[in-house]
Amino acid sequence: MLAIPGICLAWDGDVTGVLTQIDVTDGTSSGFRIYLPVAMCANTYNWAYLNTADSNYNAYAAALLMAKAQGLTVRVFSNRDANGYCHIGYISIV
Repeated sequence: MLAIPGICLAWDGDVTGVLTQIDVTDGTSSGFRIYLPVAMCANTYNWAYLNTADSNYNAYAAALLMAKAQGLTVRVFSNRDANGYCHIGYISIV
């Protein structure tokens, strides 16, 4: 098998759906959360989060808020963190 470094990424979750809810809190940890009707990253949680320190946080938040407001389908790639929660790593508005 030939593997090209930097090309392949492994995600714990790759789900598609319409956002059912968005929560925004005042914390810097898990402060922006999105919800889908399905489990997000090979666990039982139907939500995933962003932290304010995440790269491109403002663009993620704006795109997800727009998708929620317009009822658009999103594709969310996420990884489980040390606590088993789903941390958003990549999104696509379908």
